[in-house]
Formats: sequence, C-alpha cells, structure tokens
Amino acid sequence: MFAVMTGALLPVVFLMFLGWLGGRKGYFRREDVNVFAALVMRFALPFSLFLGALNTPPEKLQNLPFILCMAFGFVGTYIVALVIARFAFRHDLKTSAIQALVCTFPDMAYFGAPILLAVCGPSGFLAVLVGNLITSFIILPLTIVLSRWGEMASGPDESGVADILKSSLWRTVTNQMVWLPILGVILSFSGVTLPAALKHSVELVATTAGGVSLLALGLMFFGERPSVNLDVTVNVGMKNVLQPALMALGIFLFGVDAEFARQALIVGAVPTAIAASMFAVRNRTYAMPASDSVVIGTVLAVFTEAFLIAVVL
Repeated sequence: MFAVMTGALLPVVFLMFLGWLGGRKGYFRREDVNVFAALVMRFALPFSLFLGALNTPPEKLQNLPFILCMAFGFVGTYIVALVIARFAFRHDLKTSAIQALVCTFPDMAYFGAPILLAVCGPSGFLAVLVGNLITSFIILPLTIVLSRWGEMASGPDESGVADILKSSLWRTVTNQMVWLPILGVILSFSGVTLPAALKHSVELVATTAGGVSLLALGLMFFGERPSVNLDVTVNVGMKNVLQPALMALGIFLFGVDAEFARQALIVGAVPTAIAASMFAVRNRTYAMPASDSVVIGTVLAVFTEAFLIAVVL
C-alpha cells in the first residue's frame, strides 16, 4: 500500500516542485504556463483520453452506475455550494455561481490523471472522461447561464439565455477534449484498431500529458501568496471533503463496483481546477478567492489523496 501511495503522489509533488523551482531559477517565466497549458489541453490530454477510450473494452464503458455516481457527486456539490454562497454568504447570483464552480470543478487533467493512472492503471481514464463530459455539458453551461442571469438587471431574457446556452454547448461539442474521447468510445464499440505507426504517433503526444501538466501547475504557483478567509476555507472544504463524501454516498446509492468506486473517490478528492479560477478572472468576479482556493486546495489535496488511497487500497 505504501508503495502505491508513494508511486501515485511522489511524482505529483516532485514535478510540481520542479515547475516551481524552474520559475524561481528563471528557467521558465510564469507566462510560459500558457504554452504548457495549450500543449496539455489542446493535444496531449485529448489524445490521452482518446487512447484510453479506444483501449477500454466496451463493456467497461457501459457503466451507468459509475456515471450516475459521478454526476451525483458533481451536481450535488454544485447545488450545495450555490445555496451556501447565495444564502449564507449573501453573494449575488453571478458570484454564487462562480463560487459553486470553484467548489465543484476538479483538476482532473493536471492533478487527477497521474494519480488515477498510478492507482487504477489505464482504466483510470474513464473517470477523467466521464468527469470531463459532466463538467462540459452540465456544470460549465449552468454556471454561464446563472452568471448571465445575475448580470441582467431587468430580469432574465429568454432569448439571451438561450443564445448563450446554445453557444456554450456548441463550443463544448467542438472542443477536442470532448469529441476525441467520444470518437475513441465509438471506435472501441466498433472494434476498430489503429495502425501501429499511427497509434505510436498518438502515444508519443499522449504520454506527455501528466508530466507537463504537473510542471505547469507548479510553475503557476510560483510567486503566489494565498490568503485564507472564510470563503476560501469553505471552498476547500466543499471540494476536498464534501465532494468525495458525496461520491461515497453515490457509490452506495448506485451500487458502483470496487474498481470504479476507487476512481470516483479519487476524482472527488482532487483539488479545484485552475480553469475555475481562470473563469473567475475572465468574468472579473470572485477572482482572488478562486485563485487562493486553488492554491491552498492543491497543497491540502496531497494529504487528502494520500488518506483516500490508504483507505481504498
């Protein structure tokens, strides 16, 4: 067990440290994170998900209890966070929606994928694939719509919201993080195999996803001096504690088998994705608490993931 924990978490800590050290020594500029992120999000991770889907037997992809469990954990966390932000913190609707996003959106690409690979093997891709689809088709569009409603001083405009939702869904469908894994699923069900040369070419790109993403994550944290307040504490608590607790409840409710239960719990304990703080920055709303939640949550997630790995193995 200790060997698996070390194998899963040591590379995460080591590569994040190298990214931070590269920034401190001046090997990288903090702006280089954008280049690393583009490599991971545009090429490496989509192809990694594609290969994972392609190499997974179709019977494992037809796992409705696991999908329902993941949706329950994500949507449940979002609803709880939205209610707390709106009625306990008294934030406006737009701020509440973004705070709920910060509490819900897990860093599956940078932090989760390497741990899932180490603990669950190649089948661990399924949690990243399902989680990516849930956030892309439910969580992000819902946040966009609620943010838009919050900006409307005269009440919701049906056509305006419909146009925004349509545009959001179109961008989602045409994103390679979505359609490449779906293509892999289709090919898996069709029994299609890639030519050896093509598969090797894709693998060369796909295998860079974990290392480059963690390096970028460490570089992004260089120079950060996060502050802790009630918002940040609640955000980290809901993401790192409430979400895995809801995943555990979903495992019980939907009867998820042990192999996929591990994946659900690990994804639930993954810290908030950097994309959530970037969403806040782009909307000029809740930017500082979002950024602080990502930094502090990521540090604490090393320990929560270690605890979960010890429990589930």
